[in-house]
Amino acid sequence: MKNSSWARSLVLISQLGISMIIPILLCTLIGVFLDNKIHSEPWLTIIFILLGVGAAFRNMFYMTSKEMKKGKKDE
Repeated sequence: MKNSSWARSLVLISQLGISMIIPILLCTLIGVFLDNKIHSEPWLTIIFILLGVGAAFRNMFYMTSKEMKKGKKDE
């Protein structure tokens, strides 16, 4: 039982890290691409980075609240 809890926590932390870094990286790449296309450096990159950070925190909130609900059901 204890190993299962430890593994579950490790998986959750890994998921949180991945679900936070992917939106930030994708939005940064989109912002850089658009800045290079329309020559508006660095404004679109900054805007898309902020959107990526917002999406990352939304994902983190969603995943942790879902895990907390699952934990309450287990008790």
